[in-house]
Amino acid sequence: MQEKILLVDDDVSILLLVSDVLEENGMNVVTARSGEEAVRLMEGQSFDLILLDIMLPGADGFELMDLIRPTKTPVIFLTARGSVSDRVNGLRAGADDYLVKPFDIVELIARVESV
Repeated sequence: MQEKILLVDDDVSILLLVSDVLEENGMNVVTARSGEEAVRLMEGQSFDLILLDIMLPGADGFELMDLIRPTKTPVIFLTARGSVSDRVNGLRAGADDYLVKPFDIVELIARVESV
């Protein structure tokens, strides 16, 4: 069965690059450019994994984690916020992994496959 991933990022170049690479690796990717759009998508369908930026228009990644956590859907934060406290806060918020931008696409694929 094909993995269904929700990719949430307001940076169009990140959305295009990551979704293309994941789809080339056999995954089905749905994209959202804002917190509100992600919420609408999550209300209408389920996902195997969510790749989530923290700094989003509308609702940020930490606010979205409050909605995602009860679904038990795995989450990997993809964000420019790379301090130790940011990473710790992301993991404590319930994320399964935390990858700082810019990241190597091969590392992202490995992390997606491990989750």
